[in-house]
Amino acid sequence: MIIGENQNTFSEVNQAYIESQNVQVVRRVSGGGAVYHDLGNICFTFFVPVATSASVDFHQFVKPMADALESLGIHVDISGRNDLEIAEKKVSGNAQRYAGGYLMNHGKLLWDTDVDAMVRSLNVADEKFISKAAKSVRARVGNIKDYAPEGLTISTFIDQLKYYLTDEGKDTEYVLSEAQKASIKKLRDEKFSQWAWNY
Repeated sequence: MIIGENQNTFSEVNQAYIESQNVQVVRRVSGGGAVYHDLGNICFTFFVPVATSASVDFHQFVKPMADALESLGIHVDISGRNDLEIAEKKVSGNAQRYAGGYLMNHGKLLWDTDVDAMVRSLNVADEKFISKAAKSVRARVGNIKDYAPEGLTISTFIDQLKYYLTDEGKDTEYVLSEAQKASIKKLRDEKFSQWAWNY
C-alpha cells in the first residue's frame, strides 16, 4: 500500500487487514491518494528536466502509455489530467513531484490487480460496507488483462511496453552504479522503511 505524501496513514489504511496479509505501507514523496499494489500491477516513472512545474503538460506522460496500449490493440482514453481508462474504467493513475529542476511523474497500470484485496486494504469503516465498496470499485476500475489480446501475459506486456517506450529499442538502458545502488539502499533504510515516515 503506497500513500500520498500528505495523507494520514491511519485514516487511509485498514491496519488490521494489511497486518493480517503482510501488506507493507510506504509513503511516497508525491501527493495524491492511497494506492494498493500487488503483483498484478505495473509501476512506471518518468524523470524529466523542466523549467518550472507550471510549464508541465501532464499528457506528455500518459500519452506514451496510451499509445503503447493502442499499439497492442487495446483502445484507451486519457481522462482528466493524468488517468487512463478502458471502456470507462480507470486502469492507470499518476502522481507528480517537482524538485531541483526535475519533474518525477509516476504511476501504475492495473494489469490483473486483486480488487477485493484493494478494497479491504483501504480504510472501510464497517465490514458490511466492504462488499458494496468492492462493487463500486469494480464499476469504476478495470484490469487491462480483461481487454488485452488472448494469451498476452504480464511479462510479454511489459516487454512490449519497454520496446514501445524506448523508441523501438533505440533508447539505451541506464544501469545504476554500485555507488548509486548503495545510496538508494541507504535512503530506503534511513527514511522510507521507517515508521516515523510511513505513519
